[in-house]
Amino acid sequence: MHEDARVEAQKQWNARACGELPGDKQSIDYFDAVARDRYLQQPWMHDYFRYERFTGKHVLEIGIGQGTDMMQFAQAGAVCHGVDITANHLKLTALNATLRGITVDLHEQDATRLPFPDNSMDCVYSFGVLHHIPEIDQVVSEIYRVLKPGGRVMIALYYKWSAFHLFWKLLANGLRNGWLFTRGYDGLLATIEMGADGITTKPYVRLYSKAEVCRLMKVFEQHDLSIHQLHEDHFWPSFVGRLARNHLKRLEPRMGWYVTYQGFKPHAAFK
Repeated sequence: MHEDARVEAQKQWNARACGELPGDKQSIDYFDAVARDRYLQQPWMHDYFRYERFTGKHVLEIGIGQGTDMMQFAQAGAVCHGVDITANHLKLTALNATLRGITVDLHEQDATRLPFPDNSMDCVYSFGVLHHIPEIDQVVSEIYRVLKPGGRVMIALYYKWSAFHLFWKLLANGLRNGWLFTRGYDGLLATIEMGADGITTKPYVRLYSKAEVCRLMKVFEQHDLSIHQLHEDHFWPSFVGRLARNHLKRLEPRMGWYVTYQGFKPHAAFK
């Protein structure tokens, strides 16, 4: 990983964990509250990823946050592995698992060099992480390497043509507030992350179109490519959101915040 991007990512998420809430972080009630908040904001995730179908399977998560999604796999009986470059995330995920009596295999390692053998994973999962890695092509190659033939890859990336990007980041923050001129586009995108100002704290962020995701994941057999998560408050100004209120389901596949991909490592590659 580019050293600057790595340092900025560690600065961002060591200061504030992804999805962090107030409360006693030594308590299972805290981690349950984080999970409730996550899936209240993103209620589509369980139906889309179907964590329960990986019982007995080896699942690797790239970028583990506080272990919220990993616990969904683990509680369904998956054998869970995780990598993250943020000490804070690794500590919180380990505690989340311990409080639940779950054993997980965690590594402080960036995803360009995964510490696992070839053809060892049944599933590689990453939600909202790979768009923070400049060498994403290397990560995809590593995902391909560690997946078993027929293994599944499931990822979610920020979508370039989302309402949130177009209306809030470009129009409201970028032009109205002038951040495009004071922070630049890279700094503007960094402010997507909670607590980042795009100047002193500037995590690397890239947005992806569906066509770019197809090119990125071309070595896999595609199962699904779709757009998810659109809320009224993704639009600016507020009257635009009110106008969109009754059309969110129709607009979501075009303007949602995440572009998601599911695919398989071909068996034919090993014939």
